[in-house]
Amino acid sequence: MPHHETTALSGTIQHVFAHRFTLEADGTTHLADLGPKGADAFPLASGLRVSLEGERRPSEIKVTRIAAEGRAPVLIEHKKPHHPPGPARPDGPADPTRALAAAAAKGWTVTDVPRRKPKHFELLAHQGDDVATELHVDFAWTIYKQKPADATKWAAQA
Repeated sequence: MPHHETTALSGTIQHVFAHRFTLEADGTTHLADLGPKGADAFPLASGLRVSLEGERRPSEIKVTRIAAEGRAPVLIEHKKPHHPPGPARPDGPADPTRALAAAAAKGWTVTDVPRRKPKHFELLAHQGDDVATELHVDFAWTIYKQKPADATKWAAQA
């Protein structure tokens, strides 16, 4: 994973695009990203003078701290994308029976056909009388994600 340098700038917001904005600082225009939650915590407006810190990426600055006069500074956490810990592709053919076996070994009862994705299988499962849960099983046959099942997703594709 590339290491991105930290940068600090002070300037004026020129244009706002939802949670992204352009910042005019030292005669240069920079594209910055607060993320949706950051924009909720720190409302943006054209003409606002701000100071920010963040990770410089090739296309933008991922803001980790932003402040303006008369406002408390806001710290912003950008969550990293969650990818399965197993290999990106299976060495052999992806085997849905192995995904089913991995779920059964952890006490899950699968109630729908496994759905193949590029890097994992998605399974609709239950443990006892609990609510439906969507399991993500990678190609190392590890359950790496569990979330409440979206009834419309599973009904629409059944």
